[in-house]
Amino acid sequence: MTEQFVLKLCSDRTAFEVRPKKSLALDLLSLKNELVDMTGMKARLCLAAILLLEDDQGRVVSIFPTGRLLLRKFSTQDSAEEIARLIAPLLYSTI
Repeated sequence: MTEQFVLKLCSDRTAFEVRPKKSLALDLLSLKNELVDMTGMKARLCLAAILLLEDDQGRVVSIFPTGRLLLRKFSTQDSAEEIARLIAPLLYSTI
């Protein structure tokens, strides 16, 4: 399967960034409940411009309408990639 996204450490080294390979225009408000159910995370903020999910360990996933993700407080690239792979099929299914 071809990867739908690129994952890399942010330049300030405080988060991992995920970018879809193609441009998107996601409706975050309509995706919120499915993402919460899928990840087991809590929605901390849900606006048209950003959706913030947080788990019990304090890890935060910021989701933007473009499909870009910021994954904060993930200790390893493997753990960041795991959550990205979990939600990628829902976010990037149109790619």
